[in-house]
Amino acid sequence: MATIVLAGSPPIPVRYESWDAWRADVTQPLPPAPLIAAGTASCPRCWGQGRIWEAARNGEGLVPRRCEACAGGGLVLTGGHE
Repeated sequence: MATIVLAGSPPIPVRYESWDAWRADVTQPLPPAPLIAAGTASCPRCWGQGRIWEAARNGEGLVPRRCEACAGGGLVLTGGHE
């Protein structure tokens, strides 16, 4: 007997020939997704935050300033292209 389950996000109906086929598919681990795009690295100046905290002009605490090295994106190209 065929089995239809909702899988993924958004839920999409998927048809399996049996519950055993569904179990075999579900128990296979998914490959890990990369945290950042290939060819990029976290910015060494702001540690990937996209901003650098500096003293406020009035002396009351810290205010964020956009990182010039990564233009506020938190990522830089690897391979000597900073």
